[in-house]
Amino acid sequence: MVTPRWMPWAGLASILGGLTALLLTPAFATAYFLAYAEYDPAPFWMAAVEPRLGSLVTFSSPDGVYETYGRIYDLVYVLFLPAVFGLHEFHQGSGIRMEKRGFSLLVTGLLAAFVGVAGDYWANGIGFAIEVLGLLIMIIGATTYGIAVLRTKVVPRWCAWLLVSSGPSALAFTAVIGHIPSGPTFFFGVSWLIVGFMLLFKTAIRPLAPDTETP
Repeated sequence: MVTPRWMPWAGLASILGGLTALLLTPAFATAYFLAYAEYDPAPFWMAAVEPRLGSLVTFSSPDGVYETYGRIYDLVYVLFLPAVFGLHEFHQGSGIRMEKRGFSLLVTGLLAAFVGVAGDYWANGIGFAIEVLGLLIMIIGATTYGIAVLRTKVVPRWCAWLLVSSGPSALAFTAVIGHIPSGPTFFFGVSWLIVGFMLLFKTAIRPLAPDTETP
Protein backbone atom coordinates (compact mmCIF):
# COMPACT_ATOMS: atom_id res chain seq x y z
CA MET A 1 0.00 0.00 0.00
CA VAL A 2 1.31 3.42 -0.98
CA THR A 3 1.10 5.84 1.94
CA PRO A 4 -0.73 9.04 0.92
CA ARG A 5 1.41 12.16 0.96
CA TRP A 6 -0.93 13.85 3.42
CA MET A 7 -0.40 11.16 6.07
CA PRO A 8 2.59 12.86 7.81
CA TRP A 9 0.60 16.09 7.94
CA ALA A 10 -2.26 14.19 9.58
CA GLY A 11 0.23 12.92 12.14
CA LEU A 12 1.59 16.39 12.77
CA ALA A 13 -1.93 17.78 13.24
CA SER A 14 -2.70 15.05 15.78
CA ILE A 15 0.52 15.76 17.65
CA LEU A 16 -0.38 19.46 17.84
CA GLY A 17 -3.88 18.57 19.00
CA GLY A 18 -2.59 16.21 21.66
CA LEU A 19 0.02 18.64 22.97
CA THR A 20 -2.50 21.47 23.03
CA ALA A 21 -4.99 19.35 24.97
CA LEU A 22 -2.40 18.21 27.49
CA LEU A 23 -0.50 21.46 28.01
CA LEU A 24 -3.56 23.69 28.10
CA THR A 25 -5.56 21.57 30.55
CA PRO A 26 -3.97 22.85 33.81
CA ALA A 27 -4.53 26.53 32.95
CA PHE A 28 -7.91 25.89 31.30
CA ALA A 29 -9.33 23.91 34.22
CA THR A 30 -7.85 26.29 36.78
CA ALA A 31 -9.36 29.25 34.95
CA TYR A 32 -12.76 27.58 35.17
CA PHE A 33 -12.62 27.21 38.95
CA LEU A 34 -11.40 30.80 39.32
CA ALA A 35 -14.19 32.13 37.11
CA TYR A 36 -16.96 30.06 38.67
CA ALA A 37 -15.78 29.58 42.24
CA GLU A 38 -19.28 30.21 43.57
CA TYR A 39 -20.71 27.27 41.59
CA ASP A 40 -18.03 24.58 41.90
CA PRO A 41 -15.66 24.06 44.84
CA ALA A 42 -11.97 23.96 43.96
CA PRO A 43 -10.62 20.41 43.48
CA PHE A 44 -7.81 19.00 45.60
CA TRP A 45 -5.11 19.84 43.03
CA MET A 46 -6.02 23.53 42.75
CA ALA A 47 -3.90 24.80 45.65
CA ALA A 48 -0.77 23.18 44.24
CA VAL A 49 -1.31 24.13 40.58
CA GLU A 50 -2.67 27.69 40.67
CA PRO A 51 0.41 29.41 42.20
CA ARG A 52 2.65 27.83 39.54
CA LEU A 53 0.59 29.15 36.64
CA GLY A 54 1.16 32.83 37.46
CA SER A 55 0.16 35.16 34.62
CA LEU A 56 -1.31 32.27 32.62
CA VAL A 57 -4.47 32.64 34.69
CA THR A 58 -4.29 36.35 35.55
CA PHE A 59 -3.73 38.10 32.19
CA SER A 60 -7.40 39.15 32.08
CA SER A 61 -10.54 38.89 34.18
CA PRO A 62 -11.36 35.34 35.35
CA ASP A 63 -14.16 35.09 32.79
CA GLY A 64 -11.93 36.49 30.07
CA VAL A 65 -9.12 34.05 30.79
CA TYR A 66 -11.50 31.11 30.80
CA GLU A 67 -13.20 32.07 27.54
CA THR A 68 -9.84 32.63 25.85
CA TYR A 69 -8.63 29.15 26.72
CA GLY A 70 -11.94 27.62 25.68
CA ARG A 71 -11.73 29.20 22.24
CA ILE A 72 -8.18 27.97 21.75
CA TYR A 73 -8.99 24.51 23.11
CA ASP A 74 -11.77 24.09 20.56
CA LEU A 75 -9.14 23.63 17.85
CA VAL A 76 -7.96 20.29 19.25
CA TYR A 77 -11.03 18.48 17.93
CA VAL A 78 -10.33 19.62 14.38
CA LEU A 79 -6.65 18.74 14.71
CA PHE A 80 -7.47 15.13 15.65
CA LEU A 81 -9.68 14.56 12.60
CA PRO A 82 -6.90 14.04 9.99
CA ALA A 83 -5.31 11.29 12.09
CA VAL A 84 -8.67 9.54 12.39
CA PHE A 85 -8.94 9.60 8.60
CA GLY A 86 -5.31 8.47 8.44
CA LEU A 87 -5.88 5.29 10.44
CA HIS A 88 -9.08 4.67 8.51
CA GLU A 89 -7.07 4.89 5.28
CA PHE A 90 -4.99 1.90 6.37
CA HIS A 91 -8.20 -0.17 6.56
CA GLN A 92 -9.54 0.80 3.13
CA GLY A 93 -11.08 -2.08 1.22
CA SER A 94 -11.14 -4.42 4.20
CA GLY A 95 -14.87 -4.15 4.85
CA ILE A 96 -14.48 -4.40 8.63
CA ARG A 97 -17.77 -3.37 10.18
CA MET A 98 -16.48 -2.47 13.65
CA GLU A 99 -13.73 -0.30 12.18
CA LYS A 100 -16.30 1.54 10.10
CA ARG A 101 -18.56 2.03 13.11
CA GLY A 102 -15.70 3.30 15.25
CA PHE A 103 -14.55 5.62 12.48
CA SER A 104 -18.06 7.04 11.98
CA LEU A 105 -18.51 7.58 15.71
CA LEU A 106 -15.11 9.27 16.03
CA VAL A 107 -15.76 11.67 13.17
CA THR A 108 -19.27 12.46 14.39
CA GLY A 109 -18.10 12.95 17.97
CA LEU A 110 -15.17 15.20 17.06
CA LEU A 111 -17.30 17.38 14.79
CA ALA A 112 -20.07 17.64 17.39
CA ALA A 113 -17.53 18.45 20.11
CA PHE A 114 -16.01 21.14 17.92
CA VAL A 115 -19.40 22.73 17.22
CA GLY A 116 -20.49 22.42 20.85
CA VAL A 117 -17.32 23.86 22.34
CA ALA A 118 -17.45 26.70 19.81
CA GLY A 119 -21.01 27.47 20.88
CA ASP A 120 -20.03 27.22 24.53
CA TYR A 121 -17.15 29.71 24.37
CA TRP A 122 -18.14 31.95 21.45
CA ALA A 123 -21.91 32.13 22.02
CA ASN A 124 -22.44 32.33 25.77
CA GLY A 125 -22.74 28.63 26.48
CA ILE A 126 -25.49 27.72 24.02
CA GLY A 127 -23.49 24.77 22.68
CA PHE A 128 -22.87 22.99 25.99
CA ALA A 129 -25.41 20.21 25.41
CA ILE A 130 -23.95 19.50 21.95
CA GLU A 131 -20.48 19.61 23.49
CA VAL A 132 -21.30 16.96 26.10
CA LEU A 133 -23.03 14.75 23.52
CA GLY A 134 -20.11 15.10 21.13
CA LEU A 135 -17.58 14.19 23.82
CA LEU A 136 -19.61 11.13 24.77
CA ILE A 137 -19.80 9.96 21.15
CA MET A 138 -16.09 10.71 20.72
CA ILE A 139 -14.94 8.52 23.61
CA ILE A 140 -17.34 5.70 22.68
CA GLY A 141 -15.98 5.91 19.15
CA ALA A 142 -12.38 5.80 20.37
CA THR A 143 -13.07 2.71 22.46
CA THR A 144 -14.90 1.02 19.57
CA TYR A 145 -12.09 1.87 17.20
CA GLY A 146 -9.54 0.55 19.67
CA ILE A 147 -11.33 -2.80 19.80
CA ALA A 148 -11.30 -2.89 15.99
CA VAL A 149 -7.57 -2.21 15.70
CA LEU A 150 -6.84 -4.78 18.39
CA ARG A 151 -8.23 -7.30 15.92
CA THR A 152 -6.67 -5.86 12.76
CA LYS A 153 -3.26 -5.17 14.34
CA VAL A 154 -2.76 -2.04 12.23
CA VAL A 155 -1.13 -0.45 15.28
CA PRO A 156 0.72 -2.21 18.14
CA ARG A 157 -1.47 -3.82 20.77
CA TRP A 158 -0.36 -1.40 23.48
CA CYS A 159 -1.48 1.52 21.30
CA ALA A 160 -4.79 -0.17 20.52
CA TRP A 161 -5.33 -0.67 24.25
CA LEU A 162 -4.76 3.06 24.80
CA LEU A 163 -7.64 3.71 22.41
CA VAL A 164 -9.81 1.06 24.08
CA SER A 165 -9.23 2.68 27.46
CA SER A 166 -10.35 6.10 26.22
CA GLY A 167 -13.86 5.56 27.60
CA PRO A 168 -13.01 4.47 31.16
CA SER A 169 -10.13 6.96 31.30
CA ALA A 170 -12.43 9.81 30.27
CA LEU A 171 -14.61 9.12 33.30
CA ALA A 172 -11.59 8.93 35.61
CA PHE A 173 -9.94 12.13 34.35
CA THR A 174 -13.23 14.03 34.36
CA ALA A 175 -13.67 13.08 38.02
CA VAL A 176 -10.10 14.15 38.89
CA ILE A 177 -9.92 17.32 36.79
CA GLY A 178 -13.53 18.25 37.44
CA HIS A 179 -13.96 20.18 34.22
CA ILE A 180 -15.58 19.68 30.82
CA PRO A 181 -14.29 19.55 28.08
CA SER A 182 -10.68 19.13 29.30
CA GLY A 183 -11.41 16.15 31.57
CA PRO A 184 -12.93 13.78 28.99
CA THR A 185 -10.45 14.92 26.34
CA PHE A 186 -7.25 14.53 28.37
CA PHE A 187 -6.54 10.81 27.88
CA PHE A 188 -8.00 10.91 24.37
CA GLY A 189 -5.30 13.49 23.66
CA VAL A 190 -2.61 11.16 25.01
CA SER A 191 -3.61 8.26 22.76
CA TRP A 192 -3.98 10.33 19.60
CA LEU A 193 -0.73 12.15 20.31
CA ILE A 194 0.98 8.76 20.09
CA VAL A 195 -0.95 7.84 16.93
CA GLY A 196 0.18 11.15 15.49
CA PHE A 197 3.84 10.28 16.02
CA MET A 198 3.29 6.94 14.30
CA LEU A 199 1.69 8.60 11.29
CA LEU A 200 4.32 11.33 11.10
CA PHE A 201 7.32 9.01 11.24
CA LYS A 202 5.62 6.05 9.50
CA THR A 203 6.56 3.64 12.27
CA ALA A 204 4.78 0.68 13.89
CA ILE A 205 1.78 0.88 11.53
CA ARG A 206 0.94 -2.14 9.38
CA PRO A 207 -1.59 -1.43 6.60
CA LEU A 208 -4.31 -4.04 6.39
CA ALA A 209 -4.64 -6.04 3.18
CA PRO A 210 -7.90 -5.21 1.31
CA ASP A 211 -9.02 -8.84 1.31
CA THR A 212 -8.67 -9.28 5.07
CA GLU A 213 -11.93 -10.51 6.61
CA THR A 214 -12.54 -9.38 10.16
CA PRO A 215 -16.02 -8.87 11.67
